[in-house]
Amino acid sequence: MTAKNSKGTELFVGTASGVDADSYLDGVAQEQISDVSFPNSASHRFTPGDEKPEAAIADRDWWISTDTGKTVAKTFDLDAEPQVLVIAPANSDDSLDGTTVSLQMRVKGVFALSLLGIAGTIILAGFSVFFFMRWWAARIRPPKKGAGRIGNGGSDGGAGGSEGSSGPKGEPGPATQPISTVQPGTAGQAPPRRRDLRNRRSLRTVTAAMMGTGLVLSGCANMPIAKPSSPDVTPYERTAVRPGEAGKFMTNYTESLDKTLGDKGSDLDKIQAAPLIDHTRAQIQIADKAKQKLRAPNFTEVVAGSPSFTEYPMWFYAFGTADKKSTDGDKQLTQVMLVTRESASTDPLVRSASYIPTDQMPTLMADGSGAVKKGPKEFADDMTTASGDVSSFLVDGKAKSGGPEGLKEGGFKGFRDYVGDLRDKDSGFDKVDVDCKPYEDLKFEDMALSTENGAIGMGEVRCTLTIKAPSDYALDLGDTVEAVKTNDKEGDTIKVDTAHPYVLMKTGDELTAVATDWNVLSSKVE
Repeated sequence: MTAKNSKGTELFVGTASGVDADSYLDGVAQEQISDVSFPNSASHRFTPGDEKPEAAIADRDWWISTDTGKTVAKTFDLDAEPQVLVIAPANSDDSLDGTTVSLQMRVKGVFALSLLGIAGTIILAGFSVFFFMRWWAARIRPPKKGAGRIGNGGSDGGAGGSEGSSGPKGEPGPATQPISTVQPGTAGQAPPRRRDLRNRRSLRTVTAAMMGTGLVLSGCANMPIAKPSSPDVTPYERTAVRPGEAGKFMTNYTESLDKTLGDKGSDLDKIQAAPLIDHTRAQIQIADKAKQKLRAPNFTEVVAGSPSFTEYPMWFYAFGTADKKSTDGDKQLTQVMLVTRESASTDPLVRSASYIPTDQMPTLMADGSGAVKKGPKEFADDMTTASGDVSSFLVDGKAKSGGPEGLKEGGFKGFRDYVGDLRDKDSGFDKVDVDCKPYEDLKFEDMALSTENGAIGMGEVRCTLTIKAPSDYALDLGDTVEAVKTNDKEGDTIKVDTAHPYVLMKTGDELTAVATDWNVLSSKVE
């Protein structure tokens, strides 16, 4: 395929999986070529829509191959996995006016097949001529010897004839026959003829020569002959996470997050979305207040899994084993991230992130196409129940019977200790109330993966602390709470909003919730 522009417009050509191309071009004016019949026929249709896509075409990360220039070309195998080939102006403000697209097809073996056909025709013609000449020769051969003789008049069919026998028309015949030409009992039969072995040898020679010529000519190209097929544009399928995609995503995300943190949160919404973006914005404010510098973790090993990438919106889990220098504590940790992508025009967004000890990282089981099976429905029910159990524990510090293990550890315990400190009689506060409920703006229960021995998913609980101080006390909750204050009102009551992300894992019949930390989101005085 070759595309040229006569007006000097820079062109872009790219190949992609159909799920990406269809989503990206949804609602965009386009000419679709769905079938090609060589040499001069193509099925195509125009679809009206917007003048250009939402996002710059060259910036998309899902292109399989790309090229730009005033003339662009792409060679592909018609027998390969189906892909969509897109031609567009490299600059979204330009158009395709003056662009000519041409398609050419190379089919291996056509020349050799033609010569083989000619050789076969010659062979058939030679056979036809031979059998015709043989038939013709049989029509004009001389009559058999003795075919018109009346009989020898002998009484015993001996070697000689009787005297006085006569030939045709009453003429006297020879008195005797040469002994070499007469055998006993064969006087009335046609004499045997000698076979023409020279003609048969000649025929075999010609046939072998023609067949040899055909075989030699057929060796000019690889056989069997490749048969061209029409480009097939459906269905579109690709593996859950293509080779290298997980590592590439984690690297790009880490680099982008580092840059964003250094710029005090600029463009954070391009790589994160709620609920995680709320945590990060608060952390940036707290670090700025404390004169600290935030940085993204470094990963030594990455794994990713998703049920499929065959339709939008998409989601997948990314697991990054953090460098020991990137996290606090003695245990090595693995960051678990839930990533979603709404369409091919948008970038992947990290929606939730939390850590688990690396030795608790479960094994993902992928099928032949690389897809990881979605978590079973029973686990989705467990996730809903567990979110209520986590909320209840954060309120009263009591783990319900039959609830997930791990609630009295890590980030869950850390929050309960913080509430206990606020309620201590030496703190000076009159009242500390806690209200918690599951985060409902993201359906965590719909996004879970099966593992070798169970399933894994994520969740989050939001809590509000209501802290009341005596009227004659000055309210001071430290730099962390002060950094995220949303008002400057004077009062004796402050409300603090917190976030509690966690990872829920099921191994056999055992359900475990893991949280390594919790986050202060905002505060306000009433």
